[in-house]
Amino acid sequence: MRRTTLALALLTAALAAPLRAQHSYSTGTSYDPAVPTPRSVLGYDIGDRFTPHYLVARYLERLAAASRRIRLDTVARSFEGREVFLVIATSEANQARLDAIRADAARLADPRGASPAELAQIVARMPAIVWLGYTVHGNEASGVEAGLAIAYQLAAGRDPETQMVLDSTVVLIDPVENPDGHERHVQDVLRARGAGGAEDVPPVQDAMVHQGSWPGARGNHYDFDMNRDWFILSQPETRGRVAEFQRWWPHVAVDLHEMGADQTYYFAPPMDPINKNVPESIRRWWDIFAAGNAAAFDAHGWSFFRREDFDEFYPSYGDSWPILNGAIGMTYEEASSEGGAIVRSDGTLLTLRDAAWHHYTASWATLLTAAKNARARVSDYLAFRQSAVTDGEKGPVRTVAIAPDVQGRADTLVAHLLANGIAVSRLRSGADVRDAVAYGESAPRLVHLAAGTYLVDMAQPQGRLAKSLLEPEAQLDSSFIAQELERRRTGQPDRFYDMTAWALPYVFRVHAWWSHGPIGPADAVDSAALAAGRPAPPPAAAPQFAWAFPAGSETSLRLLGALLADSVRVSLAPRSFVQGGVRYPNGTFLVRVAANGPRVGEIVARRAAEIGARVVTLNSAAADSGPDLGSNTVFALKAPRVALLGGQPISGQSFGFAWFAFNQRLHYPVVTVNAASLGGLDLKSFDVIVVPSVGGGALDRVLGEGGRERLVSWVRDGGTLITLDGATSWLAEEKLGLARLRLRRDTTRADSAGGAPLPAYVPGAIVRLTGDTLSPLLAGIGESEIPALDFSDRIYTPPKDLAPGEAVLRYAPVQRLRIAGYLWPEVPARLAESVYLWTEGDGRGRVIGFAGEPNFRDLWRSLLPLFGNAVFIGPSM
Repeated sequence: MRRTTLALALLTAALAAPLRAQHSYSTGTSYDPAVPTPRSVLGYDIGDRFTPHYLVARYLERLAAASRRIRLDTVARSFEGREVFLVIATSEANQARLDAIRADAARLADPRGASPAELAQIVARMPAIVWLGYTVHGNEASGVEAGLAIAYQLAAGRDPETQMVLDSTVVLIDPVENPDGHERHVQDVLRARGAGGAEDVPPVQDAMVHQGSWPGARGNHYDFDMNRDWFILSQPETRGRVAEFQRWWPHVAVDLHEMGADQTYYFAPPMDPINKNVPESIRRWWDIFAAGNAAAFDAHGWSFFRREDFDEFYPSYGDSWPILNGAIGMTYEEASSEGGAIVRSDGTLLTLRDAAWHHYTASWATLLTAAKNARARVSDYLAFRQSAVTDGEKGPVRTVAIAPDVQGRADTLVAHLLANGIAVSRLRSGADVRDAVAYGESAPRLVHLAAGTYLVDMAQPQGRLAKSLLEPEAQLDSSFIAQELERRRTGQPDRFYDMTAWALPYVFRVHAWWSHGPIGPADAVDSAALAAGRPAPPPAAAPQFAWAFPAGSETSLRLLGALLADSVRVSLAPRSFVQGGVRYPNGTFLVRVAANGPRVGEIVARRAAEIGARVVTLNSAAADSGPDLGSNTVFALKAPRVALLGGQPISGQSFGFAWFAFNQRLHYPVVTVNAASLGGLDLKSFDVIVVPSVGGGALDRVLGEGGRERLVSWVRDGGTLITLDGATSWLAEEKLGLARLRLRRDTTRADSAGGAPLPAYVPGAIVRLTGDTLSPLLAGIGESEIPALDFSDRIYTPPKDLAPGEAVLRYAPVQRLRIAGYLWPEVPARLAESVYLWTEGDGRGRVIGFAGEPNFRDLWRSLLPLFGNAVFIGPSM
């Protein structure tokens, strides 16, 4: 019945045979009537309203069913279960040989071993592969509408221009990069606008339709900014997208965004700083594509700008990561229509239709430029991949060596590198390296690398990406720094768009070295081999005294959380001890036989096998050295009932980072509660309350005096309050009365100019922390110094009557503080020896304050044990 109805509809459309514009931004004059127009499926024209996900799916499925030019794939599903689509649009002839095109693309991506003749033949027949990604930030929603219009144009357009694009390119349309955030935006707008439709969107800046609901729609389910996730790969949307990218190896990649309503339109070239691993060939192509975009905009009389506001330094953007893979990566930014129509400060009205039109025009201009220059673009792509190998051979960092560790951090880092397409090998036998420079040091020395050491050779097609992620320091031009110092002196905003340091050996806290030359012999590592190197541990036999597993790893924290959730009694031995010739580190978890029921062995074995944690058995409480395991230093851990504060005015991203850590890393139950409701909650239902980043004054206004007093009483009655990042400034307020820690407030400039202090915001630098290794909060952290991210202007000073164990982690002395990234000249002296991790008892309870964000973007996985220890160990200290 449905097939008959569809056939009749197609026949009717064919008889009508419309030749004029069939979508809002038509660039051609003739369309295939068998291909459904957007209006015929959506019920409205592109730009009239924001399209919900179910209609996006419906329309793309109809396009794929009706047009032989279109193929529709699902590359991932979001945490909320929505599809991440990829539309593959090209000519029918190209569709018929897609497998061959992908094989050719893979050969160009790794040209090693191919003859010049073979590569020349591939370049001659290869269409340019163009990736168009829309709406990675959910509330930058005009991109989705433009993507649907581009898909229709490619599916139905019969004009010569469209046919040229189809013949010369394979267009990969990622129409909704962030389906969960986009749907949140769509529903917020639908609820807040009038029932009459698009005309009922009030174009007033402060109207509810433009405000959205907390935490906003920019991020995904966990409010992660997925435009920062490309190499981190924490979110399923990103993992699917990157895996698909590496099936196609695009030659051009555009990420289409929105910016403030009062701006115009931005396209590349970007402003400084530009990552030093971006070669000159990429910069030349930015100008080529900019010329095509500019011509298209000039034809309409539209304004645009280049070389301002958006940089190309951090390698995890939706344009920078593709660039380091060899694509011409570009960000396009359109002024936002917010809820669909907004009056700008110059009095002009900007609508969703306008915004989507601008994105459509830039997208089409990009496709035309790629099609007209397909041979040159594919050839230059090949040259990029080849020169990555040769440049890697002669670069200052040729090989990075990473030592495996018992806590699995090196394995996790290697898994990340492999997922980024970076080749990793494992040293076949021990080797002496005479010029090895350890990360965190500057002088080369002789180092013996053990068999099994991981190696990353920069002389590989992915060498530029590998170098960008692994090099000890991302270089900033001295001229750029000089300009920034002058801008700062004269009161202008800085141009640091994101963090300035991210070297993964520091981020994962691994022992690593770099060398000028190759190291070997070595065997390639793949994901299967990596997993095989970590076989599931055998079930632990029943001991006489206890099962034991060391603290400090993600698996140990997951096992601890699972056992506590199963009502297993677990204790912590915070001091190192030796038994049976084996040294156990500071922080070993014990499951005592006598303290638990008869089925505890079955529970431990099952949970350890599920999680992949290694558990050993101890047959006595006696230690050969160190405290005996019946010592008073050993203490039982509570199974904490945890609340995570959210809602206005809590930072949505900080909330999301912590929520993700609980759900996806620790796998431990947490109750999310609204900050505005805290004053009315039964706080006795919780043992731990985690407060993500928030301004102190804003939180006080929401809590009110009564809510604040109830929270203070809860702590003194035995609760544990954990504050993250900006929330610690609220904890440090004297009026709260829970901590003696104080926020430093400078009133004069550090230079001789006089006046108010200059801004001291640290733009994401890696710094060194020094730890009180006797603190249980550092259980499993064997080093006395560890790296961490500093990404704020807040500095905390301890009290003069500092007690042992309160300042758990402090920033290192000034001469050892900076590891990588940029610090303003006076910052080291201000930041040195200030507090990063603070804890203090108050009554029967405890407060724990982090100066930074330990769960930042799920990037700093090496700091997860600090957060886990605060949650699981803090309440029992």
